[in-house]
Amino acid sequence: MKISEARSITGGLSNPSKVGSAWSIPIKYCITGSKLRKVKGSVCYNCYAGKNRYAMPNVQDALDVRYEKMSDPRWVDGMVILIQRLDYFRWFDSGDIQSLKHLDNIVEVAKRTPDTMHWLPTKEHKIVQIWRHTRGEFPDNLVVRLSMHMVDEYPTRNGLWSSVTNDLNMVSCPSSFDSSSCESHGCRKCWDKSVYNVTYKNH
Repeated sequence: MKISEARSITGGLSNPSKVGSAWSIPIKYCITGSKLRKVKGSVCYNCYAGKNRYAMPNVQDALDVRYEKMSDPRWVDGMVILIQRLDYFRWFDSGDIQSLKHLDNIVEVAKRTPDTMHWLPTKEHKIVQIWRHTRGEFPDNLVVRLSMHMVDEYPTRNGLWSSVTNDLNMVSCPSSFDSSSCESHGCRKCWDKSVYNVTYKNH
């Protein structure tokens, strides 16, 4: 499969300035996030992916296309082609897991790109727990971080990695303080399985 065909099948990748190559869909399709956006004090209440450049029509159009392409039976093959030469990859700089089947497909992409480290932040805790209960453990190159729902919420410890957002002086993500990329800070904590929790500054 050619790269151009893979882009057509999947809708292509996004390229957020901080993390590099990623994949995203509109936040309107977030299952848990859509509810949290109405809750003051939640991490989704002032979601960054609902404003600034994410709100631009051309960006929203691209996100919608990626969402629509998820059902293509060739989606996994296409994503593998686009990701296989990358050292690091982030799932969902906007949006979240949609179903067990969606997570199945993401895991399959990770398995077929063993030289790429994958980071998947998610608020869909229930889907992740059901997946683990019925499928087993995630591949070694996939770090699934359960994002806590409320600002200043203490991270849960249930055998998985986590991330929290706070207004306190406990931030471990250097990119939270400026617009510089993870790479420029020499930081890959989010992809590192030895780092059980990453704390981001509320923004």
